[in-house]
Amino acid sequence: KNYVRVILCLIVAFFLQSSVFASDQEVVKWSELGEHLVENSVTIESMPVVDCPYAIEGESAEHLVCQVIENTFYKWKEYEFYNAEGEPQRAIEMIEPEASFLTADEALILLNGSKLCECQLQESSDSLVECPCPVEPLKTYNPVYKTSEFYSGTMPLEDSEGSVENSNINMVPGSASAMWVDDEPVTLESVHGADGRVRIAGSTTNRTFPWNVVCYVQNHVSGVGDFRGSGTLVSSTCVLTCGHVVYNKTAHVASTQVKVSAGQYQYSEGGTVYRPYGTVDYSSVHSSSQWQSGGGTEYDYGMIKLQTSFPGISTFMPLQFDKKISAVNVVGFPGAGPGESNSYSMWLDGDVVVGYEGVHDRIIRYMADTSGGQSGAPVYWLDSVTHIRRQIAIHCVGGATTNGGCRLVSLNQSLISRWMGSSTPSNVAYIPYFAKNSAAARWTGVALSSAVSNSVELDYYSNSGSDLGSETKTIGANGHVSFATGTADGTEGWIKISSTAPLNGLAMIGESGHTTMYDIDLKTERHKEFLIPHLDASADWRSTAMICNPNSASATIIYKYYNNAGALVAQKTATIPANGSVQQNLYYLFRQNLAGSMKIVSSQSVTVFLLFDNLKTTWRAGLSAIPLD
Repeated sequence: KNYVRVILCLIVAFFLQSSVFASDQEVVKWSELGEHLVENSVTIESMPVVDCPYAIEGESAEHLVCQVIENTFYKWKEYEFYNAEGEPQRAIEMIEPEASFLTADEALILLNGSKLCECQLQESSDSLVECPCPVEPLKTYNPVYKTSEFYSGTMPLEDSEGSVENSNINMVPGSASAMWVDDEPVTLESVHGADGRVRIAGSTTNRTFPWNVVCYVQNHVSGVGDFRGSGTLVSSTCVLTCGHVVYNKTAHVASTQVKVSAGQYQYSEGGTVYRPYGTVDYSSVHSSSQWQSGGGTEYDYGMIKLQTSFPGISTFMPLQFDKKISAVNVVGFPGAGPGESNSYSMWLDGDVVVGYEGVHDRIIRYMADTSGGQSGAPVYWLDSVTHIRRQIAIHCVGGATTNGGCRLVSLNQSLISRWMGSSTPSNVAYIPYFAKNSAAARWTGVALSSAVSNSVELDYYSNSGSDLGSETKTIGANGHVSFATGTADGTEGWIKISSTAPLNGLAMIGESGHTTMYDIDLKTERHKEFLIPHLDASADWRSTAMICNPNSASATIIYKYYNNAGALVAQKTATIPANGSVQQNLYYLFRQNLAGSMKIVSSQSVTVFLLFDNLKTTWRAGLSAIPLD
């Protein structure tokens, strides 16, 4: 390779500061970040920043960045300016944790906080000799050519996402000798010419950013085997990785038995594998619905949620969206490294970007060397103005002439931000039931209106609590939207609706085959006790309680049946899983005719709706449950 690749021996003293991280549980708020830096003797490094002008609101920014800094989620835009000498300067508009146009002094606090993780951490208790830490070349701003024409189809506001949740299972050790790219096991190296990868290993080096947030991933695919991959720690309990690391499209199953080790290193093949922060089990895995339904590399991104955080890490890799550059770095855990066939070490290479391709240029192609096991590895650049490393893509595919990754773009930013811990809108409403089933000729439509301009997000959940995807809508002042639910055919569950302002609306559920339809009003409150004022269940009539549990813990439900005289006749207890729902046929639950009323008592705040229909006709009616608490 003829492109300049700078590999220097860097004395670890380059990282001048001692540990300044908050504890893995401590949260440093934005209002406290400047004082926190001072208290920990962090020098506020000078950077070319200026006061952000208010007039820039609504303008397109050159940089959109998301990062968890000292356990607080930040999102901001950076605008590019040039002084009289033609030197670049930055102005920053903060979006989260609070919307504001930052002064130059505030911008310095934010950017130095972003670099906080570049300070040296505590020395390891072991006495191993440090290996040299390579320095990647500075990257330029110049965009490179596209390798395909721009996609001409309709561009959605954001990706429709789906998630697959799994409870943790203890890892069964396997061969862990290959990784999946587009659901095919990759064992050949994707090395072009001489292998330029450099080992990252050292008791202090691997406790230093960015190596301490690069993760080794073990996972199991039921009926297929055990595999390995890579990822990036982007919050205390979130590891950004490939979609194919967490979901196998061929087997149509999510990965289980996932274990993650941050900053892992090994000095030579067959030597001791060091895990400076230990290994953490997963709690759930998530991937895009496009990936699960057969989408290509453009959608090959996912997230691993961890049961616990890694001790001593509280600031994480910044993610930059929609960035195009001319050279990148890729660092991860290949099974085969230079001169090694079974490596458990971290390896880095940097090289030129060849081009961009795929739907909306969502695939980046580069010459950096990789091999199986690096799927999910961060693809990052070193900002030549701020000298901050930022991830711009996820490595996920190897090829005969180039390697490639799934870019971080505005279309997947919303979901990735939520995974990382972005705050949710303050206005939340619920629809306790929806269904989409062509075989049963059943469909669900949603109609929403707003008095003011409104951004709306709909999250769909199954009865079992799995994430079925999301979609966004925009409503103008005094405007209205109506649409069919955007989930896969054969799905059933409930809907969470988040918005920037209050909404009015309802859902309409119809069955074309029975030429019938009923509506469910938007539920803006949750309660623990409800009254169903009219109840009838027999051979002619059916009463179905539709309940959603929008909580992270399961809900215990007690159904209390009262006869017309007001006597408590019977009661039944059932459980609804976390983020789950139920359509409970009350006749089948009690195994007897019912005539009277019912109280529904829940251990968690839920929403309730009763469908009342006649089994011998197409008559249907929706009955709102009356809150009693």
